[in-house]
Amino acid sequence: MVSQEQRLFELLSDFNPHRTDEILQVVYGSEHLGIARIGARIADLKKKGHKIQGFRDPQHSTLYFYQLEPKGDLFE
Repeated sequence: MVSQEQRLFELLSDFNPHRTDEILQVVYGSEHLGIARIGARIADLKKKGHKIQGFRDPQHSTLYFYQLEPKGDLFE
């Protein structure tokens, strides 16, 4: 079984920003309401050395985006 952390990493691996509602759908399923879990999984990935930016949706301040930054050695 694929972990929540792995599903989140796979989603963010395109290096595009992803909104919390999309992350909930893809990582946790449509019936999950736990936004706090996203923060926990982001923290897990950061502990492993991944750089992830977070920022608010300018149109909807209750939604948040997360975006994985590429590591320098990915393209070398």
